[in-house]
Amino acid sequence: MTDERKNGREAQISNIRAAVNIAETVRSTLGPAGMDKMLVDEQGHTIVTNDGVTILRELDTAHPGAKMMVGISQTQEQVCKDGTTSVVVLGGQMLALSEGLLLRGIHPQTIVRAYNRASVIALEGVEAQRLTASKSAGDELAVAKTALRGKATESHLEDAASLCVEVSTAVEGDLDRVRIITQAGGSMKDSYWNAGLILSKDFADPTVADDKAFKDARILLLDGGLEGFDFSDVQMQVTDPAQLQQIKDEEFQMLGHAAQEISNRCDVLFVRDGVHEAVVKYLSAKGVAVVSRLQQSDMDALTRITGASCYHRFTDAEENQLTVMGSVIKRERIGDLDYVSVMVPDATVVTMVVRGATRQTLDEYERAFDDALGVVCLYMGDTGDGVLAGGGAALSKASVAVRKHAQDQSGLSARERMCLEAYADSLEIVPAAIANNAGMDPLDVVMELRSCPHHHGLYIDDDGVGSVCDTFEQGVVEPTQLIRQIITSATEVATAILRIDDIVARKG
Repeated sequence: MTDERKNGREAQISNIRAAVNIAETVRSTLGPAGMDKMLVDEQGHTIVTNDGVTILRELDTAHPGAKMMVGISQTQEQVCKDGTTSVVVLGGQMLALSEGLLLRGIHPQTIVRAYNRASVIALEGVEAQRLTASKSAGDELAVAKTALRGKATESHLEDAASLCVEVSTAVEGDLDRVRIITQAGGSMKDSYWNAGLILSKDFADPTVADDKAFKDARILLLDGGLEGFDFSDVQMQVTDPAQLQQIKDEEFQMLGHAAQEISNRCDVLFVRDGVHEAVVKYLSAKGVAVVSRLQQSDMDALTRITGASCYHRFTDAEENQLTVMGSVIKRERIGDLDYVSVMVPDATVVTMVVRGATRQTLDEYERAFDDALGVVCLYMGDTGDGVLAGGGAALSKASVAVRKHAQDQSGLSARERMCLEAYADSLEIVPAAIANNAGMDPLDVVMELRSCPHHHGLYIDDDGVGSVCDTFEQGVVEPTQLIRQIITSATEVATAILRIDDIVARKG
């Protein structure tokens, strides 16, 4: 952003066009027939994806209006895991049509009030379309398949969707209990899940666990390291080599004492940071396995699954008080790499192992599974919300409800009516974009959807051929909360941008 101040109509149009440009960037990725984007950084590293939030996260956006659009995509990701492209496309269309209203002399506050009024009508239209809330396995499978359509996993749709439902059921809809690791080699069909924790780490000394499993293990978790003295913030002047040797001797003495004490306290040591080679060697000789340089998420998961506390100092842990009965800790080979698996009875954490041919494919698989798991867990966690027919059906019927309200309310001014109709037109952008990306005429699809009964949306079959039909019967369904969040967030960002009439550079 430049230091030049923009105000009034100039500021409004600047924000609107920046937001619309963001929406247009991801519009072609929408739907089962959506295209991919290749993102290339300065080092030549590439990401090929059609995941909306991933694309927007990687964009170099400086305009504040554009950043607001990226923000709603990230919010959608946090709340619902899916719909990150739809919310941006919808918000962008609301703003694109509002520009025409502004140029016709309609005050932005009039547009804002009309949009807020329309969103209430649209949400009521969505509620009227809710279908089964049985939380049956069939519904969950349909939700998973819908979320996975158009993504890298689509060639293995049945297997991928079934895997998502199995994992979601195992964690009772709690996405925080799911961990995903990826390993190149094999295919998606080789993916599986375990009730327990699989760490993307091998033992510091692999020989300690050769053909051995640690059962009923004493476990010690350290939030720190055992690497010796930290001299990073210390300035020392050593004039005698003997002084240096004395420091080294003291360091080894300290590490030796630590290793001895730790060997009395545990069978397996998990450490957040590094562990000195001498400590690893000593502990291995005592039959104690070490797993070091773990991520914080690994430590949190270990705490959750084992019930053990994470200590800053090993001296805080009491001897023989950390036994995890029924635990089995061992090396597990996946592909050509070794991992550490931690299995306990009634595990509260589930690990999903995703396989694929290449790293790029695996990255897309992981994004697809993350989205689908999130949507299924969202559906399982909602009470009584049920599902909506997919393929733009819900938004299309919400548009019909808003348009009917605009036509039926006699007390509306001509300007208010125009704003409501613009909002109704905006809601049709999602099915229109899905149609366009599938090579269909978007106008024909939109007009056909307007006259169709409830639950009719645009269905794209396995051959990429689209047709307007009852998408619920075709198994294309979405959680009600997902669509509700898309409408709410898109309206909020559009009205927020419309309220801005001044762009001023601030200090710092």
